[in-house]
Amino acid sequence: MRATVFVFILLLSFFGRSQTGRETRIDSLENALKMVEHDTTRVLVLSELARSYGGVDSLKCFENGFKAIALSEKINYLRGMADANINLAGGYLDYFDVENAKKYFEVGNRLADKLVAKDSSPAHMKIWLRGYYNLGVAYGYEGDVAKEIEYAAKTIPIAQQMGDKLFVANGNTNMALKYNALGIWDKAFEMYKISQKQFQEIGSPEDMLYHSLAFSTCLATMDSLDQMKSVLDIAKTNLDKIPNSFYRGPYYRELGLYYGKIGEYAEALKALDRSKEFYKDRESDHNAKLLYQRYAQTYEKMGNYQKAKEYTLKYINFYNNEHSLSDKASSYFVLAKYDAKLNNYKKAYDYLSGYVVALDSVRVSELGKDIQQLEIQYKTATKEKEILALKNEKNEAALALERKRSQTFMLGAVASILALLLFIGFYAYNQKLRKARKQEEQRKAEVSLLKQDQQNKIFSAMIEGQEKERKRLAIDLHDGLGGRLSGISLNLSKLNKDEPKEYPKAQLQKVTKDLNDALTELRSIARNMMPETLVKFGLQAALKDYCSSMTGSDTKVTLQFYGSEKGISLNQQVTMYRVIQELINNAVKHAKATEVLVQYMRDGNRVYITVEDNGIGLNKTDFEEKESGMGISNLRTRVAYLKGDLEFHSEENEGTTINVQITVDAA
Repeated sequence: MRATVFVFILLLSFFGRSQTGRETRIDSLENALKMVEHDTTRVLVLSELARSYGGVDSLKCFENGFKAIALSEKINYLRGMADANINLAGGYLDYFDVENAKKYFEVGNRLADKLVAKDSSPAHMKIWLRGYYNLGVAYGYEGDVAKEIEYAAKTIPIAQQMGDKLFVANGNTNMALKYNALGIWDKAFEMYKISQKQFQEIGSPEDMLYHSLAFSTCLATMDSLDQMKSVLDIAKTNLDKIPNSFYRGPYYRELGLYYGKIGEYAEALKALDRSKEFYKDRESDHNAKLLYQRYAQTYEKMGNYQKAKEYTLKYINFYNNEHSLSDKASSYFVLAKYDAKLNNYKKAYDYLSGYVVALDSVRVSELGKDIQQLEIQYKTATKEKEILALKNEKNEAALALERKRSQTFMLGAVASILALLLFIGFYAYNQKLRKARKQEEQRKAEVSLLKQDQQNKIFSAMIEGQEKERKRLAIDLHDGLGGRLSGISLNLSKLNKDEPKEYPKAQLQKVTKDLNDALTELRSIARNMMPETLVKFGLQAALKDYCSSMTGSDTKVTLQFYGSEKGISLNQQVTMYRVIQELINNAVKHAKATEVLVQYMRDGNRVYITVEDNGIGLNKTDFEEKESGMGISNLRTRVAYLKGDLEFHSEENEGTTINVQITVDAA
């Protein structure tokens, strides 16, 4: 159901921040997929799995992505369609299939536009941001840097306004990568330092790994080896927090580069071998391709040109066999250099010829761009000449008309001045009326705001008084009447035990049973009026206790509690407890539910509560009648006191879902 999906996406976001490592996140999602019952939830789990498997397992990435798209289209779920298309596009981008990546990004972004037009909530905006930003990254892969920067400029300011620090940090790191690729080292270094600070504040261990490894490559290029080692140490600290991390191979690859740079070749090869061991079952991984390049560089520094050549050939003949023209040119050049060192002059000549051909292709490609630019300029100049010729032809006719125009100019000018004076007078009068209306509207708004504030204060005092009275009554019932009933029960039990012949035993046992039942009911009433568990141990313990008490042979009530109640005032906790208590009672007593799921999620100063049941549900007419009743009205009043929103979703014979979003005083 829609409300469950909303809370579940928040749960996925929580996993992404608090768990360590992509493997743990994937395991959590796979387990969640086995438990979900509703199609909307299943769509988003499949979509998130596609995103998480990107760059790790291409088969599972695309399998889950296409399943998510098919199911979301089947149930016409707009959010799922947007999210699934964008995540599948990200999977294609992870495997450098730019054409398909752009195709699915464009589909997903069109759907995301429709989604945020209907509801621009933070969760929906994050889908929109991810789609447009990564479409820019795809253009960057094709060398269209201007397009990439255009999309970055479109998305990063919006993410900053939303307070999405993680998105901004990733954006800054990606901009640093772009500057690094363009050889603008000082700008790349500056952007890396900014994003490093941002990731240290809010990033997960995996985020810090991603940033540190990218930064270390830049520092290696700049020969800033001391800083490179310190950044790699940060990467290792975070790597140790993530068993079997996806970044283990890249870390040892970059560590090998560092040791090779400082001349410790034995350590360099040891680190590269550890990276190679990681890729033994992933030989087609793009990162393994880069590893061959690191081996070649290390062996070249050692003077072992045969080994350097072997690894360069592995690099140039990698599985996908996809290389840019400049990449091919540089590879042929180093192969020619190695064969020359090995006295293989014929092979060196052949590779040098290949280098020249590749270099010419690079120049032709760049020349083609220059020619296109010249062509645009030429067409513009030609068009300007044509326009100038037409202007000359019209000049003679224009001179003839000019005399007539000058005659009418004075008349027109006088008429215009009169019209302007009339307009200024009318405009000034209209502005005066607008100002008066605006002041009246502001006054009414201020009065309305004061009334609302007064009502909130009255309601707050009322709630607080009710809860104090409930607490007092609960204590009196439990300690006063409860104690007396316990004494009666003990005395009657004693009479039954010591003098069985003087009293009718069967009747005495019935009285004892009735008293015990009354005592149980009394304690239940006392707990409902002011749960002792909530006061002593907090909201989570009280909800767990209440859900257990409502679970019986015919009904199962399950609680899922994520986050904490720390910093939330007792009044707010009690009101939340009352809201959840009322929703569970409605599900069990009125909806005849056999299963009830209660979810509590805390994210900063926002609390999300969902109560979902498999009861009889309501059709639209019945639901409208129920919504106008006292029960739902009281629920809305309590939620309004908590500065929250209440949303119902019910279908006949398919159960009911209630979603509550609350703003608490403590962050």
